[in-house]
Parts: sequence; C-alpha cells; structure tokens
Amino acid sequence: MNEQITASELLERWLAGDESAATELHQRYSQRLVALASARIGEKLRRRIDPEDIVQSVFRTFFRRADQWKLQSDRGGAIWHLLVRITLNKIYSKGEFHSAQQRDVGVEVPLDHSDFHPALMAHDPTPSEAAALAELLEATFASLDDSASEILELAIQGYTASEIAARANCSRWTVRRTLDRVGVRLMKQLTSDE
Repeated sequence: MNEQITASELLERWLAGDESAATELHQRYSQRLVALASARIGEKLRRRIDPEDIVQSVFRTFFRRADQWKLQSDRGGAIWHLLVRITLNKIYSKGEFHSAQQRDVGVEVPLDHSDFHPALMAHDPTPSEAAALAELLEATFASLDDSASEILELAIQGYTASEIAARANCSRWTVRRTLDRVGVRLMKQLTSDE
C-alpha cells in the first residue's frame, strides 16, 4: 500500500474502474474504523453488533455513493472524516434500532437454563437421521464451487466468520453471503423432503 497516493487519488482511480484502488482504500482505513467502532459501541450493544460488520457497511455506502463523495474530497483528510462520519451515523442508527422498546438491549435478561424441559433439549441423531444428513451434505458439497466448499467445510468445523475469511482469503461479507446462500439451499431441500 502506497501512503504517498492520496485517498482522493485512490477514489479517482476507483471511479475510473481500477478495482485495486478500492482495496487500497479499504486497507488504508478499515483497521482504524474498526477500532473507532469498537470504542463507540457499548458493551450490551456489542452482543448484537460487530464492529467489523459496521465497517463493511460503511464501505458499501461509501463506494455506492463514491461519485457524490468525489466532490467533497478535495481537501486533505476529507475522505477519512467522511468515513468517520458514516461510521458514527451507522453506530447511532443501530443503537436506536436496538434500543427501540420491543428490541431494547438494555432490558435483555439471560436465559435461565433450568427452565428447559429435557424433552426440548437436542438429542443425538438416530442412525437414519445421521445418514440422511450425511447424504444431504455430500450432495450440497458436490453442487458448490471450490471456494464455497472450503467456506462450508470450515464453518462445519466450527471456525468463526473472521477465521474462515482469513483461511479462505476472502472477506467476512463473502463468508456470510456464501453461508446464507448454502443455508437457504439446505432449508429448501430439508423442507421439500418432508
């Protein structure tokens, strides 16, 4: 990453079609934005909001409106200030959403596991259920490309989205999107078999 190139120049390059400029902008600012988001998200809200997800959303907004920001990016540091403003606005928005009366994170009460009836708890699968699941997973893996297959395999092994992204050399957004797509496919197959 070349710090000599200004953020405004990177934005111009991205608007001209240079995808690597977007990567450079992301690399230049993402860690600082994650640190900012981490510092601004309260402890209770952190259970629902991941600072990295906020930053991914910030960059989606930034790049979606890049042609508008270009006009504001002439002075030094303008892009950083804009990214900070977008980040803070997203945090405040999420905070308002999660503190609405019916979703208020402040009134959450931890579950008391003694209330659960043993019959409601998960049970080991029967041999036929295990065989059906193995067959379904085998068919699912066969229908995926190598990248999606690797992501699913790592998820099954219990890795977090961040760990999968690092191991599969992709973004957390790609991991989540892939797992969501595979999950929808699996649910369709499960419900059609009933």
